[in-house]
Amino acid sequence: MNPPKEEPVLFGPASALFGVLTRPASGASAPVACLMSNFGVTHHIGPHRIQVKLARQLAAQGIATLRFDLTGIGDSPASGTAKNFESQAQDDLRAAIDYLESKLGVKKVVIFGLCSGVAHGLRIAVADTRVTGLLSFDGYRFPGRRAELLRLWRRFLKYPVAQSVHWAKRLAGASRQKDNLLESREPESTVTAADFARSMETLVAREVSVYLVYSASHQPRDRNKDQMLELRGAPFLEKVRYEFMPAVDHSFTLLSSQRFFSDAACSWVEEITQRVSRGAAALPPAAADARRGMQSPGAGAGAGLVHSLAA
Repeated sequence: MNPPKEEPVLFGPASALFGVLTRPASGASAPVACLMSNFGVTHHIGPHRIQVKLARQLAAQGIATLRFDLTGIGDSPASGTAKNFESQAQDDLRAAIDYLESKLGVKKVVIFGLCSGVAHGLRIAVADTRVTGLLSFDGYRFPGRRAELLRLWRRFLKYPVAQSVHWAKRLAGASRQKDNLLESREPESTVTAADFARSMETLVAREVSVYLVYSASHQPRDRNKDQMLELRGAPFLEKVRYEFMPAVDHSFTLLSSQRFFSDAACSWVEEITQRVSRGAAALPPAAADARRGMQSPGAGAGAGLVHSLAA
């Protein structure tokens, strides 16, 4: 099997955004492309090169992927503008989708949101109708207060000395992460369960495929969509794919966990590709052209929901 084509690219305003475009060896690609931005502050390869491996596996399936660095991370320099990070990230993601559309001719994009990338991915998915799939890995969780207390208790039992120091520093007034090196790396979120549910309902109404994936790093067990306990019974939960992966940790440390996650994710993208291909084939040329014209995102698309999800 020939290796995929991997090309470093610059795009966006002033060609300031850096990424790597991975395409099938044949050159031909599916009508859907995948987009990956940063996992926290890790640059475009991802932890343990998971994004490189995902992109290459997708290319073997005939699907192109752009993995890139947001402004100010990795190989994409800071912009020097007064925009906040979230607004800039949305501009960057939109520029990446524009690039894929102009470069490959694709009209639909699947967003991979990993860790902090989930927040960016969800916002752009709500706002941009070219997004047809959203994978959320260890993203928003609403397990309820009891589950969170149990999680903290298990952490204390596992690391009693470190946790004792941690809470002593908290009680002493260390509120900033740089003052407290034992603080959890999980960012505090202002997104409520109601905010999240509204965004999910918007996506499923638009027939966007959503895949909620959770590792065992936050909770070691998940009996019945426990990460969404506060939203149990919400209509959208019956229309999205939810999977708890007990053998996968947050950073994809083990090769076996990388393979498990990659196989599941790539299989899901293949299903989306087949759906989009069937939909395009079913449309007469005139209708297909008309629908393409409707897919270009308007300035106000999803503005209310994006505002409600603003950090």
